[in-house]
Amino acid sequence: MNRVSKEEKTFKFFLVSRASRSVALIFVTLSLPLYLFALHYNIISIGIIYFVIMAFNAGLSLLLGALGDRIGYKKSLIIGEVFPLAALILLTLSVNFFAIVIAAIIGGIAGAAGGMRGTFSPGSTALIVSNWKDSKERVKKLADTTYVGSAFAIFGSLMLYFKAFFVNSVGIIDSFRILFGLSAFMIFISLFALLFVAEVKRPKKTTRVMKRQSIHYSIKVIIANSFNGLGLGMAVPLLPLWFELRFGVNSSLIGIIYTISYAATALAAFAASRKAYSPRFSTLFTASYTRALQGVMLIIIAFSPLFILSSLFFTIRSFIAGFGSPSRSAVNMSGVDSQDYGTASSVMGLANRLAQTSSGLSGYLMDVSLPFPVLFGGVLQTVGGFIYFKVLSQNKKRVYKR
Repeated sequence: MNRVSKEEKTFKFFLVSRASRSVALIFVTLSLPLYLFALHYNIISIGIIYFVIMAFNAGLSLLLGALGDRIGYKKSLIIGEVFPLAALILLTLSVNFFAIVIAAIIGGIAGAAGGMRGTFSPGSTALIVSNWKDSKERVKKLADTTYVGSAFAIFGSLMLYFKAFFVNSVGIIDSFRILFGLSAFMIFISLFALLFVAEVKRPKKTTRVMKRQSIHYSIKVIIANSFNGLGLGMAVPLLPLWFELRFGVNSSLIGIIYTISYAATALAAFAASRKAYSPRFSTLFTASYTRALQGVMLIIIAFSPLFILSSLFFTIRSFIAGFGSPSRSAVNMSGVDSQDYGTASSVMGLANRLAQTSSGLSGYLMDVSLPFPVLFGGVLQTVGGFIYFKVLSQNKKRVYKR
């Protein structure tokens, strides 16, 4: 009879952490542009704020990942939860503009509000690939994590929907603040659950940064991911506000659309976890073509004349994202040495987040023509999918198993 490892037994606590974190960060990520707009800040100013948020978050991600290689990924995850917890407490207690901006910056409360938004944080992917060595098992665990995070993201978007029930009694600003407080409590649950997660003994760090093989492979991933980051930053962070301005819909309806999209992401991640062990399943091909298809969906959304059509294609895009994300996470780490998982994942994340500072352009492009940020973002992500396959297929025989 096979003995179940501590890592396997305590994986449920990791999933609890990802679930509660997802509820909180999905609500805040969806709400922040709407909240700032409700406070009468124009879309250009909001775009600039998002630029600063992305830049700070990129540096913090790099620091936490490198720290994880030395002290353990579990500890870096716990430290990382302190920042959104402090940010959400600040958002709950203050309506001062500078306090809101500081909270958004230190909490990293920005980015693509997809089903994986709250699921992964600096050190989470590194923890999984460190605890499980087999590539198929990694994809399975990443898919399970994506499935749980996306499923609970539904509750985050439902919080945005039910915000309307508070508006009549406390007003629109305080209705946001009440739910920011609830989100802070969910982050606390995430932090507490991480205390019970087991981690394999880390190999001793023998380099200051990374081994040469890890550096070379990371550069390839960064090149492949840069187009995707530019496209995501331009199209997705302000998408809830884009829906409101383009079609005149309210936050409750936006919450419903995101709820449906998260259900699609969770369903796709569940399918990916079952498909991972199939002999015909190609990790690299799946990672690449799903990224390209996500970009195609954005292009279609940009030109959709009706909200219901945009919503339909947005849901399809979310399904595609949920199916491809576990494979991309596994591919990104496949050529990295085990002692460099944290630094490598953070360097890759740093490049992606820096690329997403293109969100600063989103407000300007939206001001020129509403379809522009979604259209240009979609084109960049489509191109990024093909580049991802081209660049990383050079390592296919050595790294991937079909």
